[in-house]
Amino acid sequence: MSRELVTRWFSKISSAEADLPLLLVAGYAYTPRMAYEEVTKGTALGNQLQALIETNRFGTTTLDEQAIAKVRLQQILQSKPDKPLFATLSGKVFTPSQLLQEIESGTQIGQQWLNQEIAHMKMIVSLR
Repeated sequence: MSRELVTRWFSKISSAEADLPLLLVAGYAYTPRMAYEEVTKGTALGNQLQALIETNRFGTTTLDEQAIAKVRLQQILQSKPDKPLFATLSGKVFTPSQLLQEIESGTQIGQQWLNQEIAHMKMIVSLR
């Protein structure tokens, strides 16, 4: 196991991503920044987080992945002005608050956003 790998991984993460929840250990979600700090300190938690990063995992079940993705999307969308942000091919336009409603309601659009966020999270955890 290499702390240098975690350092390289963290250096490739954008500042916008560094403070969004990504890794789950013992029911608690950790941001990349928190993981990096714990690994740097050499704590037991840091060792667990490092193991997840090295194996490209979140340490979660599918339901946990969806929960983390939902929290990430809430943080992202709540920070956006409530102006049209997304449009479908059929011409329906969504503001950030409408997208949050779609996600909370579990509609097809909401599920697509969750799935895309999970794919994005997988890309982040596998950065090298």
